[in-house]
Amino acid sequence: MNYILAGTLGLVSIVIPMLIARRETSQAYIMLALFLIVTSCANALPLFIHAVPTLELYSLAIVVPCYILQPICLWFYVKGICSPTIWHVKENRNLHFVLPAFSLCYALVLLFMPTHYLAELMQDHAQTLSQPAEWMSMFTFAFMLAWVIQSSIYVYLIVRRLLAYRSELKQLFASNDKREMGWLFIVISGLVVVWVLAFSAFVTSLFEQSRSALTCALLIGYFTLLWLISFWGLRQKPGFNERYLQKEDLETITALHTEEDTPQKYTRSGLDEARSQKIADKIEQVMKAKALYLNPDLSLKLLASEISEKPNYVSQTLNQILNSSFFDYVNSYRIEYSKQLIVQNQLSILEVALASGFNAKSSFYKAFKTNTGQTPKQFASTN
Repeated sequence: MNYILAGTLGLVSIVIPMLIARRETSQAYIMLALFLIVTSCANALPLFIHAVPTLELYSLAIVVPCYILQPICLWFYVKGICSPTIWHVKENRNLHFVLPAFSLCYALVLLFMPTHYLAELMQDHAQTLSQPAEWMSMFTFAFMLAWVIQSSIYVYLIVRRLLAYRSELKQLFASNDKREMGWLFIVISGLVVVWVLAFSAFVTSLFEQSRSALTCALLIGYFTLLWLISFWGLRQKPGFNERYLQKEDLETITALHTEEDTPQKYTRSGLDEARSQKIADKIEQVMKAKALYLNPDLSLKLLASEISEKPNYVSQTLNQILNSSFFDYVNSYRIEYSKQLIVQNQLSILEVALASGFNAKSSFYKAFKTNTGQTPKQFASTN
């Protein structure tokens, strides 16, 4: 286990400086680096305690603040990496830092407590604790309960933001390769599991000796997640990188954060049905006349510019009149065009994908299967 831990720490020690070096691209990388730091510190304690046994007395002063900071750092990373505008840490409210501030005060109290009280706190709780140690034990349990509630809230916020981000991409861009960040859903699911294990291990340690099997499962889970986050975090660019929205364009996606079928969704847009129908006709005409769908970098803003309409009006028209997101609408044209190329049987599948406006073969396969129920090869064999 120590070899696995040492290898993981070695990887993280390489990844963290690389993430910090990318802070000019997005400050979200700083939050991911901080997440890796606090997670590594919390889970590297067994190795450090093995080297310096007296460190065990101060383990709670390290573990509690680290665990409190984990979900906050991850939330800021997700918020920054999914932001439609250039994101800064200073934009976040100070409310997020209240619980971490209390946990740091708790850690300072532990650090300055007499060692015999710390020894009581860390010993088998079958014995009666002195009043100072009992108070710190109660605070420790309170922090862990607060951490459970806090983590649940942040997991909900992260999942909701990722789902909204996916909808935003589909409304604004026709090609989203490597931008949907499905890996984060896997990481969040894994974190929920290991956080449940962590809380179980903590509660178990209050009443009986810690179970080695549970502790090993917890550590292995964290090590696996650290490897995944390190690998994917280095590969992941901000979702709106090189296509950030201007402040005046943000109204385009404001309606997406309202429930899909509520009457309030477009009440403030000022676009009536007759005008929407005219915009729909213009969209259809320009798509057919200029074959804009063949442009792999086609965006909602570019389409709106072609027909001299506001992007939010175009988005509303696509949703209400054409019953489609921008992404699905453009890809339906691309798939129809690709069918013609496949039937001609003069190009490879990759060449068909690129000629049809797709950036990658994988996204072409996915879109083709979604639209036709067949893979391109199956379609070719029957036509």
